[in-house]
Amino acid sequence: MHRIEITGLTVADIHNLISSAVEEAMNMALERQKQPPLSEELTLEQAAAVLRCHKATVRRKMLAAGIAGYRFGKEITLKRSDLERIKKKHK
Repeated sequence: MHRIEITGLTVADIHNLISSAVEEAMNMALERQKQPPLSEELTLEQAAAVLRCHKATVRRKMLAAGIAGYRFGKEITLKRSDLERIKKKHK
């Protein structure tokens, strides 16, 4: 929380400060809504985006770490907690 001193400010100045703060808060709320919810399961493509690598690299790292993937139709998924283990192990 920001602390401001209002001595010497006009009503217009205070109005502008409040308007700016409200606009910033609304923009932050809108950005949070645009982000996909944190799912417990990630596809290889999603995991690759997080790790910034190819999905085949994610698969190799999974195998090296002994992490089993889960098949969902044609997709292979992994748990978010497993992805965190991969991130810590393979920095």
